[in-house]
Amino acid sequence: MNSANQAVQSIQFDKVADLYDYYVKVDFDVNFFLQEAKKTGGKVLELTSGTGRVSIPLLQAGIDLTCVDYSKGMLAVLRRKLDKNRLSCSVFNMDMTELSLQDRFDLIVIPFHSFSEIVDKSKHKRTLERIRAHLIERGRFICTLQNPKDRIRSMDGSLKHLGKFPTDSAGSLVVQSLSNYNASAQMAHGFQSYAIYDDPNALIGKRYLEINFYLFAKSEFEDLIHSTGFQVEELYGDYDY
Repeated sequence: MNSANQAVQSIQFDKVADLYDYYVKVDFDVNFFLQEAKKTGGKVLELTSGTGRVSIPLLQAGIDLTCVDYSKGMLAVLRRKLDKNRLSCSVFNMDMTELSLQDRFDLIVIPFHSFSEIVDKSKHKRTLERIRAHLIERGRFICTLQNPKDRIRSMDGSLKHLGKFPTDSAGSLVVQSLSNYNASAQMAHGFQSYAIYDDPNALIGKRYLEINFYLFAKSEFEDLIHSTGFQVEELYGDYDY
């Protein structure tokens, strides 16, 4: 990393991999990726697949999918889900900034704004180059990005309650979040806190996850895309096209 980013790390999801599925229940983008994967009709690579929020529905629909994530803990959860659902796919523990697989793909996707988790600006172009190298000729890449104007509104330094979620042990998980935005660095910094309660609502554990991510300006990302040999096919403001 360069000197300005030496203290900034990617999100260490291993710390909360066993809790992730309790509080991340959204599926607003799944149908979009399912439609795009079916339209492709070939091999699909999902980067930052995590615990399989998108992966499992794609596999259940018969998509030829390969999964990559840098978190061993998240992939351990994914593998358990694959076994439970009697599904099979290639799973690689790998940082997408150093993507190196034997296969080439018809479609590569990064769901859930995860490209922004690359907080070292010097690695943005390198990552896109690695992605392009893993596409077949005329292959497609779908990258989801946060809208800075919308996202920055919530980064006011106040503690926000994200919800109380049931756990498998008949207990509950309370998640809170706090974030600030550094406009000059285009970086969001903050944390999420996790309070774990048992059945009678006694606190049995607490964890903190540092959150850092980079917010791209639209023109900035388009310049990166063009500089690595991509052509912009479509730009959508939501998952309904």
